[in-house]
Amino acid sequence: MAQIGLLLTLVVCVLLHNGVSSAVEEKNEEGFCSRQLNNNQNITVVAAPGPIGPKGDIGPKGPAGTPGEAGVRGAPGKLGPVGPRGERGDKGERGPAGEKGAPGTSPPAPPVVAFSVARTAGISRTSSTTVLTYNVILSNEGAAYNEGTGKFVATVGGVYFFTFTGMTTNPTNSNYYLRLMKNGGKMVGLHEANGPQPQYQSGSNSAILRLLPRDEVWIELDKSGRTLYSSGNKYLTFSGFLIHAD
Repeated sequence: MAQIGLLLTLVVCVLLHNGVSSAVEEKNEEGFCSRQLNNNQNITVVAAPGPIGPKGDIGPKGPAGTPGEAGVRGAPGKLGPVGPRGERGDKGERGPAGEKGAPGTSPPAPPVVAFSVARTAGISRTSSTTVLTYNVILSNEGAAYNEGTGKFVATVGGVYFFTFTGMTTNPTNSNYYLRLMKNGGKMVGLHEANGPQPQYQSGSNSAILRLLPRDEVWIELDKSGRTLYSSGNKYLTFSGFLIHAD
C-alpha cells in the first residue's frame, strides 16, 4: 500500500507540473510538492525526498564559551616511595669570613707558690732534735717560707713538691739523720754516716704532699750528737713549690 501511495503522489505532481502553466510550484522542507493555481486553490502533493546533497563547507568558528566553575579539589594522593639518591653536587665556593667575636673572659691565673733556701753554716754535735733554718733565700714566691722559724706555711691548698739535701763532715764517725716533717709527722728521711775513711758525703730526698691552707712543712735534724757540714758553697738546701692548687 505504501508503494502505491508513493506512485500516485509522483503522478499527481507531474500532472500539476505539465497541466497548468500559470501555477507556482514549491517544494517545502518536508519534501512536499506544492502548486498554487490562478484561482487561489492550493493542492499539496506528498513526494519522496531527493538524494542527499554534497557536504557543505565548515562554517566559521563560533565565539569562546564562558569558563565553567572550578571543580571540587580532590583528596591528596598517597606518598610515593623515596627515589634513589642523587649524585653529589659540586663543592660550593668558600663563604666570606665571619665577624670577629667578642673577647672571652680568661680564667684567673693560678697562684704561684715556690721557694728555695740554703744554709752556709754547718751544725756540730747537736744536743737535741733541731729544726733547720736557712739563712740564704734564693726565692720565696708567695712568701710562704718563714726564714725565722725555718718552716714553710701553705697559703694555698693543693699538691706540693719538696726536696732537701744533707752532707757529712770530714772527721771519721760523723753522721746525720734528716727528716721532712709535715705538721709534726715524719714524711721521708735521709741518713748518712762517715766510716773509717774520712770523706764528705752528700745526699738528698724528695716528696710530693697534699697540703691544706696553714699546713706546715720543715726539715728536722734528729736527736743529739748529729753533725752537718756546709759552707759558702751552700751544700744544705730546702726547696718546694705548688704543683696544682685546689
